[in-house]
Amino acid sequence: MRREGRLVEWFADRGFGFIAPDDGGPNVFLHIRALPKNDKRLEIGQAYAFDAVLSPDGRERADNVVPLDKPVTPQTEPEKPKRSRWRLLEHLPPFLVIVAFAGIFASVSMVTDVSSNWYIIYGEASFACLVGYWIDKNAAIQKNWRVSETILLLIGLVGGWPGAIVAQEVFRHKTRKGTFRYLFWMTVAINMAAFVQINVFKSL
Repeated sequence: MRREGRLVEWFADRGFGFIAPDDGGPNVFLHIRALPKNDKRLEIGQAYAFDAVLSPDGRERADNVVPLDKPVTPQTEPEKPKRSRWRLLEHLPPFLVIVAFAGIFASVSMVTDVSSNWYIIYGEASFACLVGYWIDKNAAIQKNWRVSETILLLIGLVGGWPGAIVAQEVFRHKTRKGTFRYLFWMTVAINMAAFVQINVFKSL
């Protein structure tokens, strides 16, 4: 679908930014490779026409981008999206799951002896998830080879889901795809249930 909008963010060191569509909706991802080779005018407020195409992660990106010769004036230049004062509250629900699990972990430790291996498992798996999500996010931006969703889910299942939650919120990655989100929270529930099952019921 052909749309028009203005550049509201640009990260020159990484070669991408975001266009605010004139007809409303979320900002659209723009990679420098989508611009004409002979025209790299990248000024905040510059108007563009572009094809809105769906990326593998479910979000729109701009393709076949053409600069428009519309004058940029203070009256017509769109305002940059304002950061909400309550932005942190948007991230609380996922992080609260980690806090809740920490409470479960502490409670189980009071009932039975929890092996120190659990700390190693969750720590190393969470780190692996962080790295995996970071690699996949950058691969999506650069249109390179992607990390399999199955691999990300399996690492989360064995204990890396706390790191996955952090990565999803920090990198803003894998936060909109419904099927993946459903499977991810299933792995979180299974892992937490398995932890309680192994550590509590073994002593009964």
